[in-house]
Amino acid sequence: MTGRDPEKKSPHREGRRRRNFLEHPENDLSEDADFANRRPPEPRTAEELASSTDPVVQATRNQQSTRQAVTWLFGTIISTVLVAYLLAWVARLMGGPACDAGDALWLCSRSSQIWWPIATSIIPAAGIIGCAIIMVRKLNSYTRWRPWMGVFWVLIPFAMMWMLQTWQILVLALSD
Repeated sequence: MTGRDPEKKSPHREGRRRRNFLEHPENDLSEDADFANRRPPEPRTAEELASSTDPVVQATRNQQSTRQAVTWLFGTIISTVLVAYLLAWVARLMGGPACDAGDALWLCSRSSQIWWPIATSIIPAAGIIGCAIIMVRKLNSYTRWRPWMGVFWVLIPFAMMWMLQTWQILVLALSD
């Protein structure tokens, strides 16, 4: 026997999260998502310690990052649908031989069948690329980045399905 209570666990044996909590409870970020963030380098001098980010400010940035990621997701999807609808109205108002013959109501000319799928596919493609850039920037700034990875993996199939559906029109227009 070592004279210690066997049921009482040493805080140093429970891992870094528990040890930091006991040493500095004001620095404990309570959400598990924050422990997956890339860790900033440990300060080596008093100046580096003084210039490091306040844990409360960092927690606020992490929460903002999650809200921004969700907003990016819904903003990309909604703007894709709205822009596609508006561009379809433009193509309809421009008219064309297919509308005059009664064969089509929206994309009435061969040129609108070419530019509409391409123009509407720009937004989902830009949404994916923008999400990837923001995700890497969040990772490098030691901010919560995992929601951005989730948004990235939702936008990929959305963009693929959008392009699969709209580019059929493009392929048929180009084959004529």
